Amino acid sequence: MFIAMNRICVRKGEGAELVERFSQSSGLEEQPGFVRFRMLMQSWSMSKDGPGETDEYISMTEWESADAFFTWTRSDAFKKAHSRGRLDAIVSSQPCGYDVVLERS
Repeated sequence: MFIAMNRICVRKGEGAELVERFSQSSGLEEQPGFVRFRMLMQSWSMSKDGPGETDEYISMTEWESADAFFTWTRSDAFKKAHSRGRLDAIVSSQPCGYDVVLERS
């Protein structure tokens, strides 16, 4: 199992457009090896800095393998889904990938 995540910080209170964009069909569900998509919004933090000037979202996709994910990133569906450009509300974006090494249910 492989999990691809993108930590996206948007200006405070401007996350609705981000969620709307991710809610639109992108062909992701039809990709071989795709398991699940989740969009997370931070609701609390143990940070001592207190609330900041941005809201944090995590785009998370689960895949059967890293190969399946990287095949998706080279697909026409991926290019189309990412062709609309970056939203003005996005302050930063940090994509990363993880191999699942332990899981409990």
